[in-house]
Amino acid sequence: MSGFRFNLQKVLELRERLQVESAMRLAAARTEADRAKHAMQALEEARVRGVEEAGRTATNPTSAGELQRIALLIDQIDQHLDAAETAHREAGEKVTDIAAEFKRAFIERQVLDRLRTRKLADWRETEQRVDQAKMDEVALVRHTRRTNEDQG
Repeated sequence: MSGFRFNLQKVLELRERLQVESAMRLAAARTEADRAKHAMQALEEARVRGVEEAGRTATNPTSAGELQRIALLIDQIDQHLDAAETAHREAGEKVTDIAAEFKRAFIERQVLDRLRTRKLADWRETEQRVDQAKMDEVALVRHTRRTNEDQG
């Protein structure tokens, strides 16, 4: 009796490896997207604080230079915020792309897993039939010997 051998085992192993690599890339992309989101939120909070400070300064006697400094600061925060929003959007798109890649890798591996399971079941069934045929042959030989001994 020979052992089961799946003729696409190397392909299945490759698909499993690709799925694991894809999962690792997806986790890294999600981490990157979270960092981009937190950076964007921090800049949004800084902008709100800057606008609040400008509002407080505007109600008190303040020099034009101070107002200009606050306006410049808010403008710089806005520029960084635009860049952070772009980075966050791009990171989200990357997560979406890699998630689709992971899903494809998962499905491809799953298809091969199912095929392997069916092939293994077929192999076991065939082995069982072969074993049963051998057992039937042994039983027939024994029965024939007993019959011949009883008659002889």
